[in-house]
Amino acid sequence: MEYGDLIIAEDLTALEFREPSGDAAAVYDQPIGLHLLYDDPATGAEHYVVRYPAGVRCRAHTHTAAHTIVVVDGRLEVNGRVIGTGAYAHFPGNEPMRHQAAGDVPCHFILIFDGPFDVRILDEDD
Repeated sequence: MEYGDLIIAEDLTALEFREPSGDAAAVYDQPIGLHLLYDDPATGAEHYVVRYPAGVRCRAHTHTAAHTIVVVDGRLEVNGRVIGTGAYAHFPGNEPMRHQAAGDVPCHFILIFDGPFDVRILDEDD
């Protein structure tokens, strides 16, 4: 039997990270780390590993595409609720959201966008 192509990342916390730019960077009050794992040119879907430093704060925002987060290590505050290692959160497209590190430790998570990445920062009144 012949198998298809496969992407494997064995240690998600040890990857090299880059800082986001543009509107993606403006969402946070300090630099975060991103590592692109996969992108699909046909659908625009993108998969990332994200590293939030302890104490990072996020502005309320939306994305056109729905997306999913799976916490690999640490704790994450999602829309006012704290979730930990192994937790799953799904955000429908165009819904206001806020996700940031919870507590005094960094957080690593997988971020899976169902379509192309975009971001709109919301005013506090939105």
